[in-house]
Amino acid sequence: MNDIKFSLWTVGWLYILFFAGGCKSTNDSGAPVSLTWEMGNYDEKGKYYENSFLLKNISDTPVGKEWEIYYSQFPRTIRQDASSPVRVEQVNATLFKMYPGEGFISLAPGDSLKVIFRCDGEVPKNSHAPEGSYWVSQSGASKGKPLPVTLNNIPLPMTEWQRTIARKTYETNLRLNNAITPEFRLTDIIPSIKKVITTGGNILLEKQLALTFHEDFANEGKLLKEKLSGWYGLEVVPEAPVTITLDYLSDKKKAVNEEYYELSIDGQQIRISATTPHGIFNGTQTLLGLLKGQESPFRLEAMSIKDYPDLLYRGQMLDIARNYTTVDHLKKLIDILSFYKLNVLQFHFSDDEGWRLEIPGLEELTAIGSRRGHTTDEKDWLYPAYDGGYDPCAATSGNGYYTREEFIDLLRYATERHVQVIPEIESPGHARAAIVAMNARYRKYIDTDPEKAKEYLLSDLQDTSRYVSAQAYTDNVMNVALPSTYRFMEKVIQEIVSMYKEADAPLTTIHLGGDEVAKGAWMGSPLCRTLMEEQGMEKAHDLAEYFITRVVDCLQQHNLSFNGWQEVALGHKKDTHTYLAQHASGINSWKTVPEWKEDEIPYQIANNGYPVILCNVNNFYLDLAYDAHPDEPGHFWGGYVDESKAFSMLPFDVYRSSRTDMAGNPVEISSAGKGKTALTASGRKQIKGVQAQLFAETIRGFQWVEYYMFPKVMGLVERGWNAHPDWETLSGAAEQQAFDRDLALFYEKISVKEMPYWSRMGVNFRLPHPGLFVRDGLLYANTPIEGAQICYTTDGTEPTIDSMLWEAPVTCQSAVVKAKLFYRDKQSVTSCYLQ
Repeated sequence: MNDIKFSLWTVGWLYILFFAGGCKSTNDSGAPVSLTWEMGNYDEKGKYYENSFLLKNISDTPVGKEWEIYYSQFPRTIRQDASSPVRVEQVNATLFKMYPGEGFISLAPGDSLKVIFRCDGEVPKNSHAPEGSYWVSQSGASKGKPLPVTLNNIPLPMTEWQRTIARKTYETNLRLNNAITPEFRLTDIIPSIKKVITTGGNILLEKQLALTFHEDFANEGKLLKEKLSGWYGLEVVPEAPVTITLDYLSDKKKAVNEEYYELSIDGQQIRISATTPHGIFNGTQTLLGLLKGQESPFRLEAMSIKDYPDLLYRGQMLDIARNYTTVDHLKKLIDILSFYKLNVLQFHFSDDEGWRLEIPGLEELTAIGSRRGHTTDEKDWLYPAYDGGYDPCAATSGNGYYTREEFIDLLRYATERHVQVIPEIESPGHARAAIVAMNARYRKYIDTDPEKAKEYLLSDLQDTSRYVSAQAYTDNVMNVALPSTYRFMEKVIQEIVSMYKEADAPLTTIHLGGDEVAKGAWMGSPLCRTLMEEQGMEKAHDLAEYFITRVVDCLQQHNLSFNGWQEVALGHKKDTHTYLAQHASGINSWKTVPEWKEDEIPYQIANNGYPVILCNVNNFYLDLAYDAHPDEPGHFWGGYVDESKAFSMLPFDVYRSSRTDMAGNPVEISSAGKGKTALTASGRKQIKGVQAQLFAETIRGFQWVEYYMFPKVMGLVERGWNAHPDWETLSGAAEQQAFDRDLALFYEKISVKEMPYWSRMGVNFRLPHPGLFVRDGLLYANTPIEGAQICYTTDGTEPTIDSMLWEAPVTCQSAVVKAKLFYRDKQSVTSCYLQ
């Protein structure tokens, strides 16, 4: 076999993606080639690493010049080698192609060609390999028909940082296992209950019980009945030994806030009382949580509970634009999150890579903006992105949208469970899907109805602006000088208002996005230059300020406030700040990584009079990988986030919310806030809540939505309900001991109550890999997860459930130890300890 080798030197910023999966190409589609990607070594300075694609002809005939191979990977700049027989180009942001150049020689059957190139940055994870490649033939009957080619994912070399993970994990687990924690009780649930008084005695719930409720709480009674039956097999009948009553609080003055509830168990009576249906719902979820982890007959202690959340906004943002989540799966997620008393879903349905909500009268938004596939002009659908899916009609994570009827049904479902759905219209940046769709609408009508063609146009056709967005797009910003841009926003807002009205769902605010408008946008637009001259504007930010103010004006016509990412509350004129602060419902503040030197922004915004939703990158960005393990999927641009980092967040002391730096090294939290912006008394009142974010660049199916969220989101669940843990006001050794005690109990709750529930409910969740350490010739291993098994090998092979079971320190002289955690039907990624 002949190998033809050449190099393409690629230099670029590496901001990359998801799990290629290590699959072996089966060539089921009839593609004449196989494609293998391999990660090479870094150069001497550790700046450039080597990649290679091996293209092999596996057909019986020569492969000529009439082909293209497309693949997806996070953006990078390619420096083309002029002598290369194969050309490589960036088609659009995350989509690349390679094709024969003038020097290409026909590839004979069995021959292979190795494409070698280098890039700067780092690739610490297998999830950052190229993916989603496909073959396009340019001749014969298959002209223009894409054919998939699977990438083989070669394991990456382990970095020194990754070599220490097993040991660091062991040290952390050891600290938690040694923490002095109180005896575990049935009332230890997530989120923790504010006040519990046990009164002695208990009751048993067996096959049947009775349920009565005030007519105002019929919905909560219905849902409770469904869960008692579906989860625990308890039948609700007219008369039974035990009765549950849902009713109004006798003394409404006791309610700390609208979500306050009381739950009492006395004799054979269980009573849940509150002043609102939401409070009653919270109480019913606590009752269901008390039954978790038990088998029939269920035992409940006699007790009195008084409970309420510290923060009234406890949210989850889910991005279904980058990669699609179906309605049924989103309902499942809403049901689970509402059980943990989260009450907001930020519905991120539009972005550069997709528009996922039907808007009557703007059919192009979903006809084009909800589909991705092979195209050279985007006239019918968008370019592939992330997963590289080439078929715009396939049931992939790149395709799909919610019809008007489906969204209305979803709103009703969420409203029943006291989850407010906040729709997010990404604007003026992150709007490429909408821009491409409206360009297609323009082309469709320009020859027959020019006025209709321009009615909702979002781009200035004379714009020569040059910019590159954070995700490497050069055409993703709405033109804020076009009147049609505001007609578009008004049209979308009107249709959303109509859907909420038909669903009888609360709509008080719409999220306008407002983030990451690239420098250089608008500066080449004649329309924008004219507007700036007319309005006396001096800089691009003035245009952004103009846009957000006009759209907020539009929302006011519908009696709506607005939400936005932190950029919408930064850098404005004083009068604009005053106006926007008055009409804002929540500003999502996320830049809290200390190394970035911008972690004061959330408190600065709050002190400036804006209501703030804390969305800390280093605590609540769920799409960041759990840790640096090479097999752990996810981003790493903001460090790593697991359930303990979410748990450690302090809403009223964000500077102490990072117990480690981005590299995982411990920091001195007692001095973290020294010299930084403190919350004023009025600013403190503006901290409205917390929210977790799950952006979907690395999502390839709902199982990964669940994997990233569980158990990571449980830290947010706890901190949103209980914003003032005991260790908030402590320092030094006392603070560390109190934190370790609470975190150890938190893991015990997850092990004893939550993981069995998730397993039974078919929820995919992540198991932490075990800690490993060899000392004095003995192998030590540990985990904070009760009931899980640690299986290990010492011969370099991957552990299975049938491998040696670690139960106590064992003699070990092996140079390599590998271990996995096994729990029910789940297993962790592999820990590797090198002596």
